[in-house]
Amino acid sequence: MEPTAKTQPSRLTPSPKALQQALEKSAKQAQKMAAAFGLTVPTVKPKMNSMSRTGG
Repeated sequence: MEPTAKTQPSRLTPSPKALQQALEKSAKQAQKMAAAFGLTVPTVKPKMNSMSRTGG
């Protein structure tokens, strides 16, 4: 049986951690650009993950 696109990991799809980092970087860039024009960008505070809530 030959491997298909669904069974092989794709190099085009980043990991969830990489996606989160890219999102944070994009948000910071948007805030800087908006600040340069005297505007504000609506933001969402990051949710606390289970590790942070339990303290370990």
